[in-house]
Amino acid sequence: MDALDIQILNALSTDGRTSITQMAKGLDISNVAIQQRIDKMEEAGVIQGYASIMDIKAIGYRTTAYIGIFLEKAKDYQQVLAALNKIPQIVEAHFTTGNYSIFAKIHARDNMDLMDLLSEHIQSIDGIARTETFISLDEGIKKQFIIKEE
Repeated sequence: MDALDIQILNALSTDGRTSITQMAKGLDISNVAIQQRIDKMEEAGVIQGYASIMDIKAIGYRTTAYIGIFLEKAKDYQQVLAALNKIPQIVEAHFTTGNYSIFAKIHARDNMDLMDLLSEHIQSIDGIARTETFISLDEGIKKQFIIKEE
């Protein structure tokens, strides 16, 4: 990747709906060159897809929480991760160092919905020993990753 690829990635991260024509004008190169570079980054797996960013609260999910998950055995990671992935409200899960084996982010309609998700869906997964939950009071920063050009 060169500086131009980074500029293209940053433009797409800032606004995924930026047109090829807008990027080409801003970077002073042809539409074809931009499209070829995007195609190469998609093929290489650098760009893995495109998505809309939703306002979770606007669609009725008022509780965001983080769940620290303790596994019975580290080897249970893949099977637990597969089960967690089936729960649509879990939007991230990370295998971590430190106190928890897995740290997950979840969106729930409210605290009662969160309690149901925890007790009926998450804590009943084979391989999970216990969980600790942290409710987010406010999302102070939310942004797309921008590559610092060096």
